[in-house]
Amino acid sequence: IIIYIISFSSFFVRNNSFATSLSLSLSKTVFVQERLSIHAKRRRTRDMSFSRKNELTKLARDALAFCVRQRQLSSSMTTTTTTTTEKESELVKQKTQRRRRGNYAPTELDILNDPSTFGECIYSHADWSHAYASTRKESEYTIKAENIIGEIPKDLREGILYRVGPGKFEREKRYKHMLDGDGLALRFGFNKDGSVHFISKFVRTKEFKEEEASGKIEYRGTFGTMREGGILNNFGDIRTKNLANTNILYWNDRVFALYEAGRPVEIDGKTLDTRENGKEEFDFDGLVPEGQVLSFGLPRELESKIGLGGKAFTAHPHVDPTDDVLCAWCWRSFVYPEKAVEISFHEFPRNSFVPEKTIVARLEGCEAAPHDFGVTPKYYAMAVNNLTIDPLPYIAGLKGAGECLVSQPDLPLKFYIIPRDGSSSPTVIEGPSKAFEIHTPFAHDGVPIDDSFAVPSSEANDEFMTLYSAGWDDFKEGTFLGEWGASQEWNFPIASSLTPDFNNIDSTVLWRYVVNITKKTVERTAAPGCENLCIDHPHVNPLYEGKRECRFVYASLSNFRGVSGPPLGYVKIDLKTGERKVWWAGNRTFCEEIVVVPKENATNEDDVWLLGMFSSHQEDFPDGQSGLFVLDGANLEKGPMATIKLNERISHGLHGTYVKTTR
Repeated sequence: IIIYIISFSSFFVRNNSFATSLSLSLSKTVFVQERLSIHAKRRRTRDMSFSRKNELTKLARDALAFCVRQRQLSSSMTTTTTTTTEKESELVKQKTQRRRRGNYAPTELDILNDPSTFGECIYSHADWSHAYASTRKESEYTIKAENIIGEIPKDLREGILYRVGPGKFEREKRYKHMLDGDGLALRFGFNKDGSVHFISKFVRTKEFKEEEASGKIEYRGTFGTMREGGILNNFGDIRTKNLANTNILYWNDRVFALYEAGRPVEIDGKTLDTRENGKEEFDFDGLVPEGQVLSFGLPRELESKIGLGGKAFTAHPHVDPTDDVLCAWCWRSFVYPEKAVEISFHEFPRNSFVPEKTIVARLEGCEAAPHDFGVTPKYYAMAVNNLTIDPLPYIAGLKGAGECLVSQPDLPLKFYIIPRDGSSSPTVIEGPSKAFEIHTPFAHDGVPIDDSFAVPSSEANDEFMTLYSAGWDDFKEGTFLGEWGASQEWNFPIASSLTPDFNNIDSTVLWRYVVNITKKTVERTAAPGCENLCIDHPHVNPLYEGKRECRFVYASLSNFRGVSGPPLGYVKIDLKTGERKVWWAGNRTFCEEIVVVPKENATNEDDVWLLGMFSSHQEDFPDGQSGLFVLDGANLEKGPMATIKLNERISHGLHGTYVKTTR
């Protein structure tokens, strides 16, 4: 195809237009070649040849049409138009030449603001680098209705959106990793008159309060942040800070900031104030004992005296809409004599912290707890990544706990399928290698809703379970998340070296796993419509979680090129047809996770509101201006129904929840 394009374009090259036409045609060819190399790398489905052929044919057709246009231009070219064409040529080369991702200066507005580049992973790392620079202050103010672009939908009013994420990244020195950042909680209160009351406050855990008083780092961070003084001042101290920076749980009229390596921290739902000294953490009436989550198999009484044998609470609980129960789990890691993770699943009825059901499962051979899980009517499903841990460097004060996790990409991902009725021990099924799964929007019993998936005649539908997960497309060997803290030098100033450089990170894909529980087989493909998408933080209508009829997934979207990059828009994916609807916020506006809110009196699955934070970098806010988009899930591609702009930049957050309450 490439040779044909070059030959065809060269045929039209004549006289003085040789240099310009050849430059233009070769630039287009480089673009096609880059797209071809990307597609050649993709082997995510059993049969993508037809879709690849269509797309490559379209690319070739576009390139040939481009060459014809250049011939038409060159034939009528005059001395006056030569300068203009040279400028166009330079612009095309700038747009299509291979560049290190993010290597656009924020002054290159002709490219960054060009809608034709949306979806091509064009952005400036100078803009993106502000994502994990510390939020400068805590705030509280009201945005009047007349200052909101559009209008807050009436059925969102008298509700609250809570968000949390890392927001502070230094004390006496900068933290080592952005995920070591102290939790910053946000509250958007949607008032009856259409205004919005905004509050931001740091989650003042007991560790945060100590460090705030001393002005120094007093606790080690999970991902490598250490106290001053080197090994001598960190040796033997296995305490880590509860960062409370990952998710928000609202249950039984109480609000908690969650961190998967710690216990829930309770905050006031109205003011975001953390509970008083000594009562910051909530143990669910003894279900989540205090202490580091490592256990060496010693008696509980002995380990508790030296700060070991505690449990942590998941940062990703799920609500089963059928039974109206909170499905959550707490865990501890056994590192000796045999490595395993013990997980206690609890189901809490509405308005209660007393579980109506508890199931304890031991994941043998597992060394690190999963990040997320799926809940079906019959099962808990966990995709467990293959990580190994060496605790000695952590105990010696040489590394953080997270730095002691080492990936093993050549070993298979493992699925642990745990019956919710406790009728049997977990079923362990090996999946593909080089796979790493992060966020699970939902799972369901049975085969996928996709009509093209046929159940073999010898197999029954109830033998299957399907799980969707956002994960990396090529898990590499090395320190866990080490690449997230590494960035090369740039040709322009950046706000923070903690902000990840996406050139070092694998693309995140929405995967579909079809698990045959009886035969212990796993089939992994990209979810329909996701073959070339880089997405993250997928979610579904919470009323459809765990149900096979659930067909729409909403996610933040980076690009159509299938490479890693920051989120620049949102996508709605139809799991039944593969159809997708997209809205781009622009190359200088970075989007966060969507919170999906069912509309009142909804009749269709996509009758939902989508609430997504953003940070936009423009001439009047070069460091970024944060805000909130409100989109209609049924018409996502039409853009926001309302845009709420804050008076400041907020660090890039993680997860949140919406609560319909007047309390």
